[in-house]
Amino acid sequence: MVVRRNRNNRARGKHYENRVGDALGGWRNLDKSRPHTDVETDDTVYEIKSTQASVPRWMDNAFKQLELASKESKKRRGGVVRVHTGQGKGARAFLIQEIVI
Repeated sequence: MVVRRNRNNRARGKHYENRVGDALGGWRNLDKSRPHTDVETDDTVYEIKSTQASVPRWMDNAFKQLELASKESKKRRGGVVRVHTGQGKGARAFLIQEIVI
């Protein structure tokens, strides 16, 4: 039933917003006057997306390679940067970091 699925999706989303907020030292936004803020800290906001789909293969491989690079260099993992190049629109780069929740 659609109503149950929507309720379950909202509940799952709230659950992960709370967990991510805790992991980042922040909190889930409950202020309805700012509907686009999912999680925030004192100086940062985060958009949280929850999915039950598996991690894409490219992302899984990239994080495995990042782990190896971290061990080789004896440096902290910064994250994976995904660059999207457009047709004459320039490039957009996205930093993806894994956090423990």
